[in-house]
Amino acid sequence: MNDDERAMMLLEKSIYEAKRILEEEHIFRPFAMILDQNGTIVRMENEIEDMQASYIALHEEIMADVQRREAADIIVLLTNASMPEQLAEEGVESSIRVHLEERSQQHKAIPSRYIYVPYQLQRLAGEEKVEARLFHPRAVSFPAEFFGKSE
Repeated sequence: MNDDERAMMLLEKSIYEAKRILEEEHIFRPFAMILDQNGTIVRMENEIEDMQASYIALHEEIMADVQRREAADIIVLLTNASMPEQLAEEGVESSIRVHLEERSQQHKAIPSRYIYVPYQLQRLAGEEKVEARLFHPRAVSFPAEFFGKSE
């Protein structure tokens, strides 16, 4: 499996995990998945009540982990977010925001991306079950945060 395929696998796995949680709990807490050089996926999360504080704490924990172990190849950090106004489509305000970074992409000018996956929660007719309907993802590139430029 090449680097792009590994990134897509981790991206899909994390988005479907967020979707599952949305359908069960109607919101999800920030979490991260890190794919290391051996193909092992490490999941990171915390119990901090405030969503923004939880996200910041995870971000800092990932930074420390990457510097300490240097085994991470691909990182996804997910949070529940509002769609940015310039990317929003009418009627869809919520999104799964994925911060994606890949060690193999660090040579590029802008190697990192936020991928916004818009969603709507819909109650299925006559049922208690809620479905998270996912829409076409939108990506925004930005400079790396987790991997250093020297790598």
